[in-house]
Amino acid sequence: MRVAIYGGAFDPPHLAHVFTITYLLTRDDVDAVWVLPAADHAFGKRMTAYAKRREMLEMLVEQLGTSRVRVDDIETESTGRTFDTLTLLSERHPSHAFTLVIGADNLTESHRWHRFDALVERFGVIALGRPGHERALAEAAKQPWCQAGPALPGVSSTRLRAALRGGDPEALRWLPPVLSEIAAPLYSDLAPRTDLPSVWIFGGGRLGTSLAAAWRAAGVDVRGVWRRSIDGELPAEAPADVWIVAVSDPAIPEMATRLSALPQPSFVLHCAGRFDASVLAPLSCALGSLHPLQSIGDDPGALRGAICAVEGAPKAVEVARQLAGAFGGRPVVVPSGEKPAYHAAAVVSANFMTTLAAAGIALLEAIGIDAPTARRMLTPLWQGTLSRNATLDASEALTGPMARGDLDAIQAHVAAIGRHAPQFSAAYAELARTTAAWLHWSEPAKAALDDALTPQTPPN
Repeated sequence: MRVAIYGGAFDPPHLAHVFTITYLLTRDDVDAVWVLPAADHAFGKRMTAYAKRREMLEMLVEQLGTSRVRVDDIETESTGRTFDTLTLLSERHPSHAFTLVIGADNLTESHRWHRFDALVERFGVIALGRPGHERALAEAAKQPWCQAGPALPGVSSTRLRAALRGGDPEALRWLPPVLSEIAAPLYSDLAPRTDLPSVWIFGGGRLGTSLAAAWRAAGVDVRGVWRRSIDGELPAEAPADVWIVAVSDPAIPEMATRLSALPQPSFVLHCAGRFDASVLAPLSCALGSLHPLQSIGDDPGALRGAICAVEGAPKAVEVARQLAGAFGGRPVVVPSGEKPAYHAAAVVSANFMTTLAAAGIALLEAIGIDAPTARRMLTPLWQGTLSRNATLDASEALTGPMARGDLDAIQAHVAAIGRHAPQFSAAYAELARTTAAWLHWSEPAKAALDDALTPQTPPN
C-alpha cells in the first residue's frame, strides 16, 4: 500500500487540512492517507490535549466518508521526531511505502528537523505551497525526493485559535462546521498562560493585529488593542505587564510622550526596525524593542519561525525574548545603538533587491518582452541567487561578469542600459565599482573597470 503520512498539531483542524487530505486522495500514487496528530510539538510549543485534537480529527475523517483515511496514534509511541516516526511505521508495516506530506513552511525550517536529508531521501515528500514560502518550494521541487502539490489557503491553526479567542472573526469561516460545537468552548475558554507576561498593544494596524492574534493563540493574556489613529483618545489606563508600541515608526516618539501620562507598566517595547529603546525615553520603566524580521501579511501564523531582533535594557530584552518565543519567533539580540545598522542590512539586501528586479524587467520590456514573461524569465535567477547566498559566503555565491572580470560584457551592458533603461545606468555603475572594491580588485583592474563603465561615444 502507498500511504501518504500527514502529520501536524491540528490544533484545531481546519478546512485547509481537509483540502490537503482531499487532494491526496485524488493522486494516482496514493492509496491511503494516515493522519498523525503530534503528541508533543517538535519545537516545544504548548498544544491542546492530544485526546481533544484526535477527537476533532476523527470527526473530520468521519465526514469524509471514506475508508482510505485514518487517524493513527503512532506519534504517542515515537520520539516525536518525524524521521523516527516514519522509521517505526516502516518496521511495523514493511509491505507499505510511506511518503511524507508537509507544507512549504516546513521546507523553510528544514534545518531545525532531525535528520531531514535522510528523511526525505528515504521516504520522499509531497510538499504543498504556503504563502511566503514559494522560494523554498521552488528549490525543493528541483530535487528528486520532492513532489510539489498545490498551494494551500493562507490560513493556519494559529489564526483560527486567535479567532476562537475573540479576534479575527473572518478566520472563523475556516473552522469546519462539524467542529464548531467542540472547538468554540475548547479554545475560547482557555485561561491565559501565567508563565508569560500580559500585554497591551498600541497600534491596530497589520503588525499590531497579527501580534495580538499570534499571542492570543499562544495563550498570552492580551488585555487590549488600541486601534485608533495616532491623535485618537488614549484609554485612561492600560493595565498589563508589557505595553507593545506598534504604531508607525515616525509616530513612536509622540506616542511615547502621550503614554507617559498614563500609569505605566513594568516594560514597554516598540516594534520599529531602525530605532533602539531610547526612542521611548519619555517613559520611565524598562524599555526595549521587538522587531519581527518578516513581511507581515494577514496570517499571524507567518510569525512562527521569524527572526526577531530584540534590544534594550537587560530585563526588557528578556521579556522580549519570552514574547517572541511564545509565537514561535527566534529572538536575536542586537547591541544597543546598532539598530540602524540592523535595519540597513535588511533594506540593502531585501528592499533594494526589488529595485534591481525592476531594472531587469524594464530592460526586457524595452526589447519587446512583456512584463509577466520577463518576470518568469528572471525568477529562477533570483531564486538561485537567494539559495546560494543562504548557504555560501557572498564571494562564492557571486556569479556573472563581475565574478569573472569580464569587462567586455560590462561595457556591452553599459551601452544597452543607456539605450533602453538609462534611469538605472548610475546604479549599475556604482554597484559594479562597489563590487570591485569588495572583491579587492587591483588598482589597474579598477581603472580598467572605470573605462568599461564610461559610455562610449558612437562613431559619426
